[in-house]
Amino acid sequence: QLGKVTYVEKNETAVNKRDKYNKVDTTVREENAKSSSKLDETCTTCDTTLESEADKAESSPDTPKAEVPSEDKESSPREAETEQDEPHTQEVMSSVLPTMWMGDENGYIYVHSSVSNWAMCLHSVKMKDAVIAIVHLNGRVIAALACGQVAIFSRNAEGEWDLSSYHLVQLGLPHQSVRQLAVVGDKVWCGYRNKIHVLQPRELKVIHTLEAHPRRESPVRQMAWLGEGVWVSIRLDSTLRLYHAHTYQHLQDVDIEPYVSKMLGTGKLGFSLIRITSLLISSNRLWIGTSNGVIISVPLSDSSTNSVVGAVVARGSLPGASTRMAPVPGTFIPYCSMAHAQLSFHGHRENVKFFVAVPGNGGMSAASTPSEAMSASVSSFGNALKLPTAMLVISGGEGYVDFRIEDDNEPRDGASHLLVWQLINDIPGNPLG
Repeated sequence: QLGKVTYVEKNETAVNKRDKYNKVDTTVREENAKSSSKLDETCTTCDTTLESEADKAESSPDTPKAEVPSEDKESSPREAETEQDEPHTQEVMSSVLPTMWMGDENGYIYVHSSVSNWAMCLHSVKMKDAVIAIVHLNGRVIAALACGQVAIFSRNAEGEWDLSSYHLVQLGLPHQSVRQLAVVGDKVWCGYRNKIHVLQPRELKVIHTLEAHPRRESPVRQMAWLGEGVWVSIRLDSTLRLYHAHTYQHLQDVDIEPYVSKMLGTGKLGFSLIRITSLLISSNRLWIGTSNGVIISVPLSDSSTNSVVGAVVARGSLPGASTRMAPVPGTFIPYCSMAHAQLSFHGHRENVKFFVAVPGNGGMSAASTPSEAMSASVSSFGNALKLPTAMLVISGGEGYVDFRIEDDNEPRDGASHLLVWQLINDIPGNPLG
């Protein structure tokens, strides 16, 4: 049943490592205190004995004086033990502070501190099925599961994350995964098969469902949000679709295959088909990664200032021709045109697996996602917060290739590679890119 909510009051697999470490730390401190008190009593007895022996020595001139140990000599075994114990009693971070969440295919969710002591797991819990995606929105963490559900976590009264109690919202059948999550304003768009369910996390309600593709066998693969628009890619498809973030209207289609074929030629691509495997909005650009390792950056244009907005472009007239609908006045809709696209000659040998964007020197702190960082600061194109002076966009994938060089005879490097681009805001008042 779509939208059915189940409350898990106590998941027995949930572990609060902070309580565990605090208990161990308290025990160690108590043992150290007891040992110190015993040591003080022993030292007091020794001091009394030494004083009596010293008095005897003074009365007997033939008795040699005892040497007093100097402070720079080797420390006692007890002091050495204390020094060794200090690393084990280091401060345990609290999940009240910023955290990093990770999920695995076995269904475990791990929460680590992103402030310090990163290797120490603060919380963990075992879910019903594999964890596919995780996003954060307004004090809630939403996790997509392979059993057709999303889990919604919140903080407890002390402000720490509570992984033992959470809500489950049913979005589909148990054997179908919720493949993608995207934060869009105060809502979360959830990709399930060929549909997108719009979830309101605080109300635990599915408020809308839209069909991104007519075939059920064509699931939603990637989503990226900026302003009033959400770009969506479909598995095994080279066409991007733009939807309005509030009215859910289908606004634009962009096919990247003609553009890539024109720029690189069919010889570079072989017989492989072009499919979109990763998507990111950063620096006012739409970054597209393909199954061939090709990376494309397309500038996004404001609908209110673009002279061609609202016009219909016939398919085939341009590489990657697009179709546009009339926009809603007074909003920023991130349209794009492949006529202004840039293709990177540096790419990967296999599919582009992911994009990450982080501020460069002098930048602002990153939000949950690069799209969230930009979208949270933009309601209209002119109302943006202070932009970073530079942004770094990073792609990840297997192998590296320079598409300008004929290297078919060279051995293929299958190692994972990261490619980094730096975008600098060199024009005052102009967004990056």
